[in-house]
Amino acid sequence: METQPPPRNSQPTLDAIRATGGDELVRELYATFSDFAAAQVAWLDRLVAAHDFDGLHEGAKVLRISARQVGVLDAVEACERVEAAALAHDRAAVTAALDELHDVLAAARPWVDALAAG
Repeated sequence: METQPPPRNSQPTLDAIRATGGDELVRELYATFSDFAAAQVAWLDRLVAAHDFDGLHEGAKVLRISARQVGVLDAVEACERVEAAALAHDRAAVTAALDELHDVLAAARPWVDALAAG
């Protein structure tokens, strides 16, 4: 399998995970993150449609924490923008931040999935 380039600034986190639990932990964490991120973003999309700003804020916060744990820092930043827009009850800004989050996660997914596959 071809090695995917890592997202920006993700290598130190990957190295720490690998040093802590080896390749098995890397596979488990990145597989879990891949599935969770896809489900969480779909949930955030539904919350936008429902105008649930409190749910958006909390949902983006949970995804931000998860993305930080695996070193997908561009997703962390996009989640922070979703959180801020949700706190401001700014649907247009939430939608723009979620679009960015979709793009960031799509760009990181090949790398994440390659690590999950081992």
